[in-house]
Amino acid sequence: MKKNSKIKKAALKVVERIVRNEVEKDVCGDPPICSGIFHQPKRPKRKEN
Repeated sequence: MKKNSKIKKAALKVVERIVRNEVEKDVCGDPPICSGIFHQPKRPKRKEN
């Protein structure tokens, strides 16, 4: 039984570390979400000959 509880504790630590990393990544925004897609310059109109 002691072996089983050690495995559970180790698995819990790993899951906790993974969850913390994911939350930090979402909060800090690494890499930051780029809003450049919303700023698109207008294309020049085609000149017809």
